[in-house]
Amino acid sequence: MIELKGGLILGKNSPKEEVSFNYEKGEINYIEYSSFYIYKFLKLKDQALDKGEFFIDGVKIYPNEDDEKTLFFLAVNSLIKVDLCFVVDKKEKKEKVQNVQEQLLELKNFPVNTENDKNLKIAAIFEKINELSPSYMLVDLNDEANGTSIELSEQLNKYKDQFTIVVLNQKPKTVKESNQIIENEDMEMVDLEIGDSRPLLYEKEYRNEEDESFVVYDGKNQSFGKAFVDTLKSNIMIFLAFIIPVIGVIAFSLLSPVYAKTNNKVLLVPFVITIVVCFFLYMLMTYKCANFGSYKNKQENKKRIVFFIINLIVTIIGYGLGFLIYFLFKNFDTDIKGITNNSLGIVLSIIFALVLITANLYVYPLIHPLINKIKRKR
Repeated sequence: MIELKGGLILGKNSPKEEVSFNYEKGEINYIEYSSFYIYKFLKLKDQALDKGEFFIDGVKIYPNEDDEKTLFFLAVNSLIKVDLCFVVDKKEKKEKVQNVQEQLLELKNFPVNTENDKNLKIAAIFEKINELSPSYMLVDLNDEANGTSIELSEQLNKYKDQFTIVVLNQKPKTVKESNQIIENEDMEMVDLEIGDSRPLLYEKEYRNEEDESFVVYDGKNQSFGKAFVDTLKSNIMIFLAFIIPVIGVIAFSLLSPVYAKTNNKVLLVPFVITIVVCFFLYMLMTYKCANFGSYKNKQENKKRIVFFIINLIVTIIGYGLGFLIYFLFKNFDTDIKGITNNSLGIVLSIIFALVLITANLYVYPLIHPLINKIKRKR
């Protein structure tokens, strides 16, 4: 069962009003191509949910109320192309993914020399999928492999009572080609493509999943110290990247007031540009990494604290390196070597440092709602 109640879906072709739907076993649930945004929503692709309630098999996925559950997607690409969604316990996710993959890969060497061989393999794939009990299956009839397969249609009807099936109808000829947003990649035919769900859709549940560039470890049985160390080790390059814009902001905010007192004021222009660019770069990086959901959620707050402490340390290191660059300029550039009073530069650098250190507390909560409003207007 898949159910959306009063959902506001954010996406390129999504309506601005609330959407509700309910797909269950017992029938093939067809989606017209004009509602392609619903299919993309169910595929967790290029869509976001701004409000509403979303359930899969009775589990509330959004807003997240079950810290024990998660999703993963599996793409089957062998004669036919279908996507399978599984709702599993977080602690069992890796084992489940491996088990599903291994069982489906057992079908890889089925012969496909004749039409009968191909039909037998498709039937075997559906039989195995039924044994694995996915929460739902997605089928896109716009894919050439699916649109020409008679056996696929027969298997969908055979298993419609066993698991939820959602099918995207073919694109009508009257729809403008510019609206075509299905991507048909040229790729070698393989039997399976295994992949986790995208984190775009359910912000609190999937923001820091394994397929993300930034990972915060927050297992309930994991100590804070262990979560801290694991997070640092897994994201060390990301945190080191934060040092670069910090150095730019601090070093040139210290140097700018000093050079303003000399005859070499032309350097102020590149200094100020560097400060602005580095500052916005830091804010953008923070926005990308610091989405930790509701402050009411203890696990999300744990992630927030881990990120804040590590980011604090990194920013302090960046401040120190920025001050070192300032010191080198001060002692080796004859234009500013004799200037001793730089209280304005010190104050500016401290203010900037405080803004950067605390950015992860307010940047995402402030900017994300604005982006959502812009998307809705479009």
